[in-house]
Amino acid sequence: MAYGSAGSAGFLSDAGESFVNLLTALLGLYGAWWGRQPRDREHPYGHGKVEALFSTFQVFLIVGTSIALGYTILIGEYKAPIYEQFSRAATYEGIALGLNVALAYSLWRGARRFHSSILRAEALHLLGDSGTSLIVIVNFWGIMQGWSAWVDKGVGLLIIGFMTYGSLDILKETTAVLTDTQDPALLDKLAAALEKHRRPSWIDVHNVRIQHYGKSIHVDGHVTMPWYWSLEQAHAALKEMETLLAREMPKETEFFWHMDPCEEICCKFCAMSECPHRRAPFQRQLTFTASSLFLNHKGPKDSTDTLALS
Repeated sequence: MAYGSAGSAGFLSDAGESFVNLLTALLGLYGAWWGRQPRDREHPYGHGKVEALFSTFQVFLIVGTSIALGYTILIGEYKAPIYEQFSRAATYEGIALGLNVALAYSLWRGARRFHSSILRAEALHLLGDSGTSLIVIVNFWGIMQGWSAWVDKGVGLLIIGFMTYGSLDILKETTAVLTDTQDPALLDKLAAALEKHRRPSWIDVHNVRIQHYGKSIHVDGHVTMPWYWSLEQAHAALKEMETLLAREMPKETEFFWHMDPCEEICCKFCAMSECPHRRAPFQRQLTFTASSLFLNHKGPKDSTDTLALS
């Protein structure tokens, strides 16, 4: 409505951004709903990755709109500024700005509550749209004061640049989810939780992998425990471990641990003081870090541990 009233490249690009944000919000709403559907036989890990897939669709929609708007502005096939309609256009922009801020706040709260990347992306889109509304109002006022018409084009193209840059950042995140890229921050958090709640029976943890599934994450890895324990003892210790770690993770977490029996090499870093089968004196426990959790072998995983156990 602002562009229809007063024209200008700034109002056009802002209108295009608002329109594409509306489309992506509707797409995101459906994606968020689908992603929260319970697991089934065809999707044993749930539907969480649908959110990342829909976010990718959103990126292509935004980039396509940006190209179309940029082309229109560069060749000059848009409505020239109508200065007499500034007050009406500014009023429309102000209303749009207020609605966008309110909706962005609502979506941001929803994203935090449901751990939804797609709702967070929509909230950021709308906040960006609010900022561009302010920019185009100032831009139109400026050209009324005698600024060059190229400033109007420049503002329009700048808004398009913001749209594209933000969408490519989202594409980077969604690609990481879809390709199961390891998240160093999550591995660090898991390592810190293991150190915080450490038990002597957690002799070693290695070959850890973390996958994102929408509102939840899936962790699998290997845990070394005393070989002479009964299956019941080891199972109880593993359940305690999962409960303690889940409290420290930022999302709902599902653990799949493979239990390994300790071997002679483990004696030097095993803190089980009452072990009746020790083959070597205890030196010190291994330190759990993101890098040590990732490696797929039992025992020392860095230079410090190697020196201590040599």
